Amino acid sequence: MAREDSGVYDEEEFEVEETTEPASTDLPTPSPTLAQPAAGLTGLAKKNDNKRRRDRAKPAATTAASLNSVTPPTPTPQVLEKAAQSLPISVSFAGDNFRATQQRWTGLAKPLEHPLLAHAHDAEFLKTRMQFADWQGEQTHVILDRKQHIVGVLVAPPQPGQDWNAVVAAATAAMREARAKMTFPAAACQHRRASGDGFPAEGFGFAFGGGRRVVGNIKSSSARNAAAMEELLADPNVARMATYPIPHFQSLCYNIFADYHKTKQTLLQKNPRLHHTFARSPFTAATANLGPVSVSPPHTDFANKADGMCLIGALGCFDPDQGGHLVLWDYDLISAVVTHSNTPIQAGEEHFSLIQYSAGGLFRWVANGFQTDLSWRASATAKDIANREEEHKARCAAALKKFTRWKDVKVKNFSGKARLDVWHTGEVEDFSDYTEDESEEERTPAKKARLDGPWV
Repeated sequence: MAREDSGVYDEEEFEVEETTEPASTDLPTPSPTLAQPAAGLTGLAKKNDNKRRRDRAKPAATTAASLNSVTPPTPTPQVLEKAAQSLPISVSFAGDNFRATQQRWTGLAKPLEHPLLAHAHDAEFLKTRMQFADWQGEQTHVILDRKQHIVGVLVAPPQPGQDWNAVVAAATAAMREARAKMTFPAAACQHRRASGDGFPAEGFGFAFGGGRRVVGNIKSSSARNAAAMEELLADPNVARMATYPIPHFQSLCYNIFADYHKTKQTLLQKNPRLHHTFARSPFTAATANLGPVSVSPPHTDFANKADGMCLIGALGCFDPDQGGHLVLWDYDLISAVVTHSNTPIQAGEEHFSLIQYSAGGLFRWVANGFQTDLSWRASATAKDIANREEEHKARCAAALKKFTRWKDVKVKNFSGKARLDVWHTGEVEDFSDYTEDESEEERTPAKKARLDGPWV
């Protein structure tokens, strides 16, 4: 039996703590708190202020309930409208070529070979040989494969300008302070995702792997580091940086978002002792790359869900024209990354990042009825095993259908339901650019494109 079947992932940095599942499976729903009425208001002014506070509390209560429900929340009309205004970047990659293990839950450990790997740290060279997206963070862009599936998103900040710059600067300061509070042995700076002088990383949340037989919390390297990490994730500016891309994930990749949300909430309801990262995020874990210069060599996060996504948030003070680029080797694409920080660039630049993800083993654990493959096979019949093998063969085709097509986003058909289904439910009215021919059209990407933030 493969090591993956027993929950072991070679070379994975996270270690999982075993947690016992409580008898109760009820997950408490946070209650929204009403803002205090403004001092000195009387009469009609006080009455109107109270009404405004009650009106604001209603959507807050609805949001709190949806975040704790196993049923995935759907994007609002405003979010769908904004998603339809995204700009496309076509790449030569074909979604049919996504690589996965035999079980089809996680990716392959061996990175894709690329002829330019020897120049991985020469951004200027790569810009001339790969498709270059000169993204300035002013507008959201979607990355489309050859058949126009959305396989990545460059998410613009919600409010470009000085106010947002202040949020980013404060989140960067929080990362800097968290690093100062933590202690790491010298070896902690050298790992699979670090290059050059290296950098330490600290994780939080829950996962499945590291040789454990149950889902558990990611073990911190020390109690001191765990406290600093909890404080970091509780920082309102860090939380805002981490969660503002979620509506884009929800509207542009809804079926994948729904998988993540349902799996996270199912596991939390089964075991509330599992650590939360951000309430608004469907991801189960977060890793802070604490720099001061976080530079990664080409690598594959193979323990992640093979047909899933992760969120990469860039923070720090650096010149995005000179470094800090995002290189997507499978897509043959290099993109500039900006942080929108208003802190002036110093001689010693800083590169921090916050990664949100969910281990692929979590999805398999739930699909197995909350057990490993080994445990499932121990009680499975020959027919069960035969059916499972057929599921493995069909999983890649089913997974590809979960990636949203760009044509569906343009008509706000976020779930990708069949055209007639959507028409009869009256969810959209304009299908003028929604043609069957378009679904099989393959487009050749431009070599370079100048694009109008920090999240992917």
